[in-house]
Order: sequence, then C-alpha cells, then structure tokens
Amino acid sequence: MQIRRITPWIVLAAAVALAAVQSRRLAAIRQSGMPEAYPGYTADPPPALTFVMAGLGGFRGIVSEVLWFRAERLQEESRYLELVQLADWLTMLDPHAAEAWVYNAWNLAYNVSVMMIRHEDRLRWVQNGIRLLRDDGIRMNPKEPRLYRELAWMYMNKVGGTLDEAHATYQKTLADRMAPCVDANGKLADSPECRAVLAEHRMDADKMLEIEKRFGPVDWRLPEAHSLYWAWLGLQFPDGGLEELMCRRLIYQSLLLIIITNPSAAHSVADRLKLVPATTDFFTETFEKFPSRTMRSVYLQYLAKIAALARENEREDIVRECHTRFAKALPAGVKPPTIEEMIQEAKRQ
Repeated sequence: MQIRRITPWIVLAAAVALAAVQSRRLAAIRQSGMPEAYPGYTADPPPALTFVMAGLGGFRGIVSEVLWFRAERLQEESRYLELVQLADWLTMLDPHAAEAWVYNAWNLAYNVSVMMIRHEDRLRWVQNGIRLLRDDGIRMNPKEPRLYRELAWMYMNKVGGTLDEAHATYQKTLADRMAPCVDANGKLADSPECRAVLAEHRMDADKMLEIEKRFGPVDWRLPEAHSLYWAWLGLQFPDGGLEELMCRRLIYQSLLLIIITNPSAAHSVADRLKLVPATTDFFTETFEKFPSRTMRSVYLQYLAKIAALARENEREDIVRECHTRFAKALPAGVKPPTIEEMIQEAKRQ
C-alpha cells in the first residue's frame, strides 16, 4: 500500500527530470547552428535567464501557456502597461520563441507609445520596441527571418509612416543619429568613427555597403533605408516560403518608397533613379519566384509608376525597359498597352 502511494511521485519526478534534460538538449541543438547576428553578439542566454529556465525545468511549457492566456486577456482589456512585464516573462521562459519577441515589441512600439501625450515620450517607447527586437530578440535568434522582417516593418510603418502624429519626431531623431555616418547625399561615409556609431544601432557598415553595391545610392537617414537593411538581413536565411516572400516584399517596398516618395531634398531624383535598374531586377526575380495574381498586379503597378517618374525626368531608356517588362508580365493573350497608355494609367492610380 505504501509502495502504491510513493510510485506516482517517483514517476512524476522522473518525468520532470526527463523534461529538464530534454529542454537543455533542445536548447543546445538550437544554439549549435546559430551564427552571430553581428560582431559581438551571442545566442547564449544571460545568467539570470539561465537560472529561471533551470529552476522551472519541465514546467516551463505549462507556465508559458498560462501566461499566454493571461496576455490574451490583458490584450482584450487594453491593459497594455501590464502586458509589458508579462511579455517580458514570456520571452524569458522561451527566448527562442519568435512570437513572444514580436508580441512584446509590437506592444511597446504601437500600443504603449500612443498612450503617451508628449512626442518625446512616444519616441522612447517606440525605441524600446525596436531595441527589444534588435538587441535581444535577434541576438537570441540570429537565424529567425521573422524577427528581421518585423523589425523592418516597424521602421517602415511606425517610424516612416504618417499615422502616428509623432512621426516627424521619429524621423528627425533617426536622421540626426545617422548624420555622422553619411555624406551630403545620405550615402554611407565609412570610417572608424562611423562604425562606432553604427554599432549602437547594431548595424554593420559592410552590409550597408553591400546593399549600396547591390541596389545603388541609399539615403541612410531615411527609415525606409533601415527597413531595407533589416529585411535584407532577413533574406540571408531564406526558407523558400512565406518569410522569404515577406522579406522580399519589404525590400522592394522600401526601395519603391525611397525612389518615388523620398522626402529627402538632399537625395536627388537622379540618385533615386540610379536605384531603378537593380530594384526592377529584384522585383522581376521576386515575381518569377513567387508568381501569383496579386504579385503580378503589384509588379505591373510598380513598372507603370517607375515609367511615369522616368518620363517626368526625361529618362526614356527606363521608360522603354519598364514597358518591355510590363508587356512580358501580362497574362497570355492580353494585349499590352502602349507606353502612353501605361503611363496615363499610372497617373490615375
């Protein structure tokens, strides 16, 4: 009788011990194939986080599930400040779960920030969301393309967009911080001092120069350039599926915004048009790799808009190239428009 009472406890203890061993084994597997995201970074968790994970052992998954249920309730009740600490615990319980990092960063940058009245206070919360993904999430998961993609979107939509009334503060702050690293046209002015500044933003000058070589002169003071940078890094880990497509979309969207709606007076139209050939090649490559009706529609709109911009700036070589690709991308049997018809349609959109 006594043996029967003890046996379940022995089984439970063995199960917990086995779960703890399995957790450590999976963590080792995860970390073994992860390169550094950039110099000085490591995927090793900090001592405090290691202590928490070891202490919970096999119960980490159960605790995490409970916290996710609580987080969903707080989200429904718009109790965003309470979500901040809760989401921090979620990332501690499983630092390799991309969803937890995205959830927390989004809450800081989008939900908590708009609760602030002063623009400088909003800026601080947006920066906290960016740092969480950039400095911690990617450090712990340097091969996770979703984190790069979410960070790129944050720069494009939150910093570069106009929906938040504090957007001008976000954009000016970013431009001021990048000013020591660029020339008068916004291109990278590589130097030891510049690299020190970039390190604060967790950016690699070599990667930035690689992007400039691939696409052309980029104005690094613009949030769209930072969106381009992080999406480009995410594309270094292609999965052939959704995440690769999303990174590609952010790349050509960032480039399109720089080319067509670039607010920087210093970055001339001539410089922006230098981005067109490589951007068009990249867009064409994306369309061919991920063909769909939606992708064709977006691709055709891009070609028409670029042709219209080129016509305004007397670049008939670009106009003709866009028209040739436009006709080639149309479904079989569809009669291509003339150059004038294509440009007029772009102006009506």
